[in-house]
Amino acid sequence: MLYVLALLVALLYFLNLGAFQVWSPNEAFYADSTRRMLQNGDFINPYYNGELRLNKPPMTYWLVAIGYSLFGVNEFGLRFMHALLGLGTAFITMLMAKELTGSWKAGVYSFLALSLSVQFFANSQYASPEVPFTFFITLSLYLWLLYYKRGYLFLLPLAFFASSLAMLVKGPAGFVLPAGTVFIYLLLKDPRELLKLRYYILSVLALLLGLWWQAYQIFTKGGLFWEVFYKENLRRVYHGSEPIYFYLADLNVSFLPYSLIFFPALLWVLIKLKREYAFPLVWFAFIYGLFSLIAQKIPVYVMPAFPALALITSAFLLSEDWERFKKFLSFVVSLLVALAVLFAVLFFSLNPLILTLLPLPFLLFLRDYRLAPAMVGILIVVLLKFALLPSLEEKRKVREVGEFIKMLDAKASKPVYEVGHFHHSLPFYAERRIIRDSQPERGSVVVFRLNSFNDCEPVRTFRLYTGSESRLFKFLMDARKDKNFADFGVCLY
Repeated sequence: MLYVLALLVALLYFLNLGAFQVWSPNEAFYADSTRRMLQNGDFINPYYNGELRLNKPPMTYWLVAIGYSLFGVNEFGLRFMHALLGLGTAFITMLMAKELTGSWKAGVYSFLALSLSVQFFANSQYASPEVPFTFFITLSLYLWLLYYKRGYLFLLPLAFFASSLAMLVKGPAGFVLPAGTVFIYLLLKDPRELLKLRYYILSVLALLLGLWWQAYQIFTKGGLFWEVFYKENLRRVYHGSEPIYFYLADLNVSFLPYSLIFFPALLWVLIKLKREYAFPLVWFAFIYGLFSLIAQKIPVYVMPAFPALALITSAFLLSEDWERFKKFLSFVVSLLVALAVLFAVLFFSLNPLILTLLPLPFLLFLRDYRLAPAMVGILIVVLLKFALLPSLEEKRKVREVGEFIKMLDAKASKPVYEVGHFHHSLPFYAERRIIRDSQPERGSVVVFRLNSFNDCEPVRTFRLYTGSESRLFKFLMDARKDKNFADFGVCLY
């Protein structure tokens, strides 16, 4: 049953992957910019809606380009590599658990704990830098661990190369996170290893390979790039107001359904002094500690530590300690999620067939309580992908607006404006630049919030959401209450 659940999770990662429109605003940047990269052949300078976008290095765009090349410029192609790398991260975590414990069973439990954690799964279904970043950091740490434990020297340069690829996703943090984890681990366990010159030579080479894009942009764009780099990397260190315990509190939600089990697992590792789990313990502590000290806190920042959380949690579940307590935790998790699913189905008027799945975690609990959290995670995934998100699609009309614009101006000869609001996914669906914050000129197509532009009568109207779709829970509540929606017209001016 354990392996059946793992195969089911792999299938769920790709089912309905392209069924939902591009999420606005964050995913829209990668959807439109990569489409333009394929059109103009410039894979170094990302342009979103006709404007240079230097916020992140190009690796995420390149991954989307691979998906587009394989499956076409559509939502499935947009997200394919992210789903694949999400599963890849879970697979590497499984291999790492096998390396640490010698047990494939521990590996599969780690696979399930990571792949079914709410935040990791959600980001694997969504084009953003977080999952590729986590994948390359996890790969870097795994290759280093193999080098260190088995003495395979050729793996050390590959570990640094994986770190370079992480830098091409999100910048210098791609080096700091794996290097800091390894440094602290060796400082505590084997300080003499840190005296080897190879680490420092490879560090220089990895930084050169990983930061060439930033160097190129500084050389070619100068102050324009430096301003963006400062805002994206340095300003966040001191500009923010969240409390220092923010990430530990957020873990209760982001690592569901295993979060209730993780904290006892962490305590168990510390009490029992499980040396084989010293490496994931340092990995978790370094990343959570580092980002807790940084002023600006965003939940996805600590996602590169999630594989470590999965390793620690699986070790606790498979141990012979605290059996009655673990059974209690597993039952509580199953009960809480079942009640939450029941509430969601009733509150959002979802397909009641979902309720037929509610007994499954409890049936698995009777067979093996350790499997129940995985079934709970699958239940959450099914609720999201086959009930909640499909219900939202009925409220998302930006693709229809884009298709209507292409029908009005099939040759893309007219400028297109949006007045009164800006929908970030519209440039992708209209396949052209959308001019914002400007007075429309004659001979243009205008999308406008009703009463914000009175110079022409709408040919057709659409009801569109005006909030951020990336804040999913708020979007769900707004959709239920018809809040933050407005009528928009499209006209030929």
